[in-house]
Amino acid sequence: MAELNVGDVAPDFELEDQGGKKVKLSQYRGRKNVLLAFFPFAFSPVCTNELGELKEKEESILKLDTQILAASVDSTWTQKAFAKDLGVKFPVLSDFGRKAVALYGAYYEDKGFAKRTVFVIDKQGKVVYKRQYEPGTQPDIQDALAVLKKLK
Repeated sequence: MAELNVGDVAPDFELEDQGGKKVKLSQYRGRKNVLLAFFPFAFSPVCTNELGELKEKEESILKLDTQILAASVDSTWTQKAFAKDLGVKFPVLSDFGRKAVALYGAYYEDKGFAKRTVFVIDKQGKVVYKRQYEPGTQPDIQDALAVLKKLK
């Protein structure tokens, strides 16, 4: 599994969102920054809080010319129920095939789920921020927001 670091070009991927729509990372290149949040499991307590916080901050993140993408290895159907339960409008992506998490070095191969990792990818497609969290640790989205504010 590759390790992706700040300064690297973010690998492209195509995943299905909670509505069954295909979303490619490259569709934002040249247009928007991307805040990409890999999370372990839909409906788990910390993941619910994490996506809830992203929902709360979505308006201010959008004002920073940034698209939020959240992804886990859960099925599209699970993501649909999770997004509906939280009232989330941004894409909640299903990486059921575990392709994107592996590309981003955000996968516990021995456990079969995503590592909680937050990336900021600039409009040129470069990783400008990466932070990985231990399981059960609530991410602090403020660091990512500070990076996004500098990109504007």
